[in-house]
Formats: sequence, C-alpha cells, structure tokens
Amino acid sequence: METIGMLDHQKIVLEKVTSDNKTFVKELRKSLKWLNAGERKELYAWLRENFWESHRYEIERVFKVEYAA
Repeated sequence: METIGMLDHQKIVLEKVTSDNKTFVKELRKSLKWLNAGERKELYAWLRENFWESHRYEIERVFKVEYAA
C-alpha cells in the first residue's frame, strides 16, 4: 500500500468538497494548519490552477486571514 503525504491527501479532500463552500473553507483552513510553509505555497499554486474561478474569494480570504504577514 502506497503512502501519500499530507499535501496530496488534502488535495484529494478539497477536490471532493468543492461543491460545498462551507466545507471547502473548513478543509482549507485545516490544510494550512497541517502543512509547512513550502507545502502551503504549493497548495496555493494548485488551488489557483484548479479552483480559482469557482473559489477565488474563499481561497484569498483563508490565506489572508490565516497567514497575513
């Protein structure tokens, strides 16, 4: 059985919950808590590529709130 990393796991979870904004935001917040800085950058790029049109507001809001510099 192949083991997947947390980043890949969260990508799978996020793909499954895209139809429910509330759950998408909840899972995105969890992702940011569990991932390291490099993985968060990779996740952000993946989200922009895959869900920017449908979830741009949610993505920007969660990243801004959770990781405002």
